[in-house]
Amino acid sequence: MIAATEGPLALSARRLATQSGTTTAAIYTLFGGMDSLRAALTAQALQDLGASLEAVPTDSNPADRLLALAHAYRTWALEHPNEYRSILSDALGLAVRRAPVGGPRAAAIPTVPITAPDVFLDSVDEAWHVSLAPLRAAFEAGLADGTFSGPESDAAALAVTVWASLHGIVSLELVGVLDPTLARLGGDAGADRFFEDALGRLIAGLVSVSPARGAHA
Repeated sequence: MIAATEGPLALSARRLATQSGTTTAAIYTLFGGMDSLRAALTAQALQDLGASLEAVPTDSNPADRLLALAHAYRTWALEHPNEYRSILSDALGLAVRRAPVGGPRAAAIPTVPITAPDVFLDSVDEAWHVSLAPLRAAFEAGLADGTFSGPESDAAALAVTVWASLHGIVSLELVGVLDPTLARLGGDAGADRFFEDALGRLIAGLVSVSPARGAHA
């Protein structure tokens, strides 16, 4: 698909119609417009990312499970760079901001006009939250069994903390900035080692140090 091989900005109704053996009129009939099509692609990319995270086994301890999720996240992003770039789109921003959270849906202004109907934006919002669910579940398990310190209500915030770190590292890596920056600052670690060290430190800082755990250290 065009968006997967060349990126979302290369997508047009004419090119998609030509590749699919149909007409631009059929594309617009099905999706209503390019904004809806891009929203659908965003939702699909999120679903695929979420599936890769859901495939991570849940029978290991929560800290190891979290590391495995981090590796699965990075692997998927590096193997699907254009799909990953499409995730953080204006469609996602609008879909998430307009979603109801304990009250009436708030009005949201996208950075560029988005004309996709609610049904497409709803699918983006749903796929977004499903894709983050494995991270949250790992923290829920870890907070419940004492692997991570803090109340169980911290699971969502901790999941977002780890996701923000993952996204930052992966995004820098995808645009080719991470390795040169590490070298320029005098670091001798490549992207693989940096990822391991950064996530290892982050997760180690979340692990609870109880007397029982300390005794076995």
